Amino acid sequence: MKKKSGDLGFFSATVMVVTTVIGAGVFTTTGHFAAELGSSWAVLLTWCVASLIAILSALTTAELGAMMPQSGGDYIYVRRAFGVRISYVFGVISGPAAWTVGSAFVAGTLGKHFNNLIPEVPELYASVAAVLILTVIHTRGVRVGALFNNTTTLLKVALIGGFIAAGLAAIFWGEGTGPAVEATSLQPNPLQGWALVEKIFFSSIYAGFAFAGYNAVALMAGEIKDPGRNIPRSLIFGLGGIALLYLLVNLVFLLVTDPTQMVDSEGKGISDLGTFTAQRLFGDEAATLFDLVFVLILISTLSSCIQVASRISWRMACDGQMPAGLGLSNSKNAPTNALWLQALLIILSLAFLAKKELLLLNGMCTLIVDVPLALTILRLRKIEPETARPFRIPLYPWIPLIRILLAFYIGYAFIVEDPWHGPKAVGLIAVVLLLQPILARGRKERD
Repeated sequence: MKKKSGDLGFFSATVMVVTTVIGAGVFTTTGHFAAELGSSWAVLLTWCVASLIAILSALTTAELGAMMPQSGGDYIYVRRAFGVRISYVFGVISGPAAWTVGSAFVAGTLGKHFNNLIPEVPELYASVAAVLILTVIHTRGVRVGALFNNTTTLLKVALIGGFIAAGLAAIFWGEGTGPAVEATSLQPNPLQGWALVEKIFFSSIYAGFAFAGYNAVALMAGEIKDPGRNIPRSLIFGLGGIALLYLLVNLVFLLVTDPTQMVDSEGKGISDLGTFTAQRLFGDEAATLFDLVFVLILISTLSSCIQVASRISWRMACDGQMPAGLGLSNSKNAPTNALWLQALLIILSLAFLAKKELLLLNGMCTLIVDVPLALTILRLRKIEPETARPFRIPLYPWIPLIRILLAFYIGYAFIVEDPWHGPKAVGLIAVVLLLQPILARGRKERD
């Protein structure tokens, strides 16, 4: 495989982390679990758990990405540590599965808010149009995509910062929350003891969706300048800032509405807590403006998801684990066929899966691949002790071990919440294995 010089520096790499991670999740996921937790401290603790897991995972990715700066990211690391079969399952579930459903959730939320702004445009049409337009942009090459992502991400961070500042100002110096939206109160039996602990860990799966995509920078590692330095720095600075931003956004939510009231008239969790909060704070006109803000925020997230997710299919095709056509790139070094495959999969997911199903499927896929990825660093430290590592994870091996234990406990909480989650996960792995003779038809290239 021909070696390419990097086009993306530290700023663009950090932007990639921020723009891929920050999107629909922080404004939509809290409403799915807040009422059941029943207290503000439990909601904030859930976000702290999700933040901790993301940062521990990112430290692992930082070492591996600096050590193996090749586009394809996590799939590359697992292949080197555990071989072809495990890396094939990992690659399909983390790429065409997890990234697809996560991107579809973002696209569907974008379409919903665009439909709120212009009701004449159906939600699905708006979502599909966004996917197609952004795919075309990324077929123009990495530099064009990076310029688009950098510009829209700066706008995104400014808008979220404005929401936090305006919300806190209205709460502490305004006249209190407005009467624009009436909240229904849910009065369940309060969770206590281990039942509450399990619910917090299960809820962190929902919250964890808001951190999905932090490894985007590793998927594009082959196109980053000085990856041994810039990959770790972009992950640490990017995720640290994101975690703080998320806690502040949720603080606004909780100061405006008690968690037990974060339900609609049917007793279901409010799926769009951002708009709900804006209505309570500023009235209906501000909520309409928030729809526009949401569309602008989600454009950059969806853009980055489409750009980086295609690199997994592209790399697998180069390794002979996906059809050879997916390994082709155009004159701008854009993996055109992989980009269009990703767009097709996102559109199919939009058409056939509900938003909550997309969230749960994304969480299940993340849990399946999280433990093998955490074990990868332990394996490579053992079999390749002399390999150069520009960045080493601190407190080794405790951080990888804590990450593995947390992943197992979250998986346990996931199954306790619904016993069918376990068989579904096993079924997904079985389907991926059965498809291997069909998918693994690429022609392996040499590095």
